[in-house]
Amino acid sequence: MIRVRAVPSRLQAASLLAAVLGAIPMGGALAHTSQRALVMLLPTTHYLIGSAIAVAVTFAVLGFLPARILGRFIGRETQAPAKIAPQRENWRRTTVSGISFFVFAFLIYAGFAGSRDPLANPLPLTIWTLGWVGLTLAHAFLGNVWNWINPWSGPYRVLLQALKPFAWRGPLFRLPESLGHGFAILGLFAFGWFELAALAPDDPERLAWAAAIYWSINFAAMLVFGEADWRARGECFSVFFRFVSLLAPFARTRGGRIVPAVPGARLLAEASPSPSAVLFIVLALAIVSFDGLNKTFWYLDLIGINPLAFPGRSAVMLPNTLGLILMFGALAGLFFFCAAAGARGAGGKDPWAGTGKLALALLPISLAYHFSHYVTVLMINSQYALAAASDPLGTGLDLLGLGDFHVTVSFLNDYHAVKILWNLVAGVIVAGHLWAVVLSHVIAIRLHGSPRRAGVSQVPLAAMMVAYTVFGLWLLSTPTGA
Repeated sequence: MIRVRAVPSRLQAASLLAAVLGAIPMGGALAHTSQRALVMLLPTTHYLIGSAIAVAVTFAVLGFLPARILGRFIGRETQAPAKIAPQRENWRRTTVSGISFFVFAFLIYAGFAGSRDPLANPLPLTIWTLGWVGLTLAHAFLGNVWNWINPWSGPYRVLLQALKPFAWRGPLFRLPESLGHGFAILGLFAFGWFELAALAPDDPERLAWAAAIYWSINFAAMLVFGEADWRARGECFSVFFRFVSLLAPFARTRGGRIVPAVPGARLLAEASPSPSAVLFIVLALAIVSFDGLNKTFWYLDLIGINPLAFPGRSAVMLPNTLGLILMFGALAGLFFFCAAAGARGAGGKDPWAGTGKLALALLPISLAYHFSHYVTVLMINSQYALAAASDPLGTGLDLLGLGDFHVTVSFLNDYHAVKILWNLVAGVIVAGHLWAVVLSHVIAIRLHGSPRRAGVSQVPLAAMMVAYTVFGLWLLSTPTGA
């Protein structure tokens, strides 16, 4: 993809150059719609100030926060969800999921039959922009939307009804508990590898094959292990979106009412995740982190690539594969070490007690970086998605009546607008850090029973959170290429 780097002193020139280059046709195998079409590097001052605030906020939380009072305030509405008309709800979900399946099937067809340009074909734009970016953010505000719109539940339940006359008794096997979230980890790693290391992750035809195969594998697994078990521990996006939805700003009372609540309150009511679920959460963090790291000048220099003369994705396929594995291993090792060291420092007998609950506190940091890293691509590529929806097969249709519609980056031409974007990105990163530290401290005091022990136990993990926040701000401010 052709990208323009904007700096404050050359903003107008960069915007004009972006407009000129934007008219040049792009080859499908070269563009990656999950990347930023126009890179707005965070100024060094924002990076330094944001890092300093993260350190100060962490010290303030650990030293002065009345965790017991805050814990009661956060958790006051986090009661177990009531069961509301399950048969009626299942019928509704079956219908919505069935519609989602047909939309998904059409997108795959468009991947084969539509435009070869990833920025004109709805399949890459839906998966990489509207799905991986937009849908993730939507879950943090709306709750578990994927429960309704996943493309498996509808077809699965319809097939079960059709097989009833043939004495079909449901799943053939139970998904072994010993496997934990192993299949979900494999699925999420495959997704991350396809995005970050495969030769042409947004080539419409290749992506159509990958999406069709992924749907088929998971549908077959649901027939073997059952929908509930497989989606709870096997299908990676069901697991991922469920974790993200725990950050939504509402909860359900014992009376069944959905009420506003402190964002992330449901994390405190969640059962402690298993070690494999913790690895899944860390892997999700590693994928987004490596997505930012693997395009930096520092990383490209490390693997011997000239960022100003990028030779193509084939040259970084193996390094990126190894880099993703190392990023995952490093984050997992660092988290488990910090959690165990904190528990030991607080005098706990079991260094692994509460590790799963503490892993949930990483979700706000992950979500904040997810937003900050992808906000520009969401603003720009969502316009391409709108145009592609109006002409999904590239035949000249105008289903949405857009007329002479043009994708614009004019909102980035104004310095004041860009400054607002910089402040937003840095602010979200710091807010996510504060959110995570507060939740982690409340979890710690529930685990250890006293503010002093909780504070001691949080020192290693808080240091890790500060380091990751500084790392995220650095990724947003350092030059990138490729």
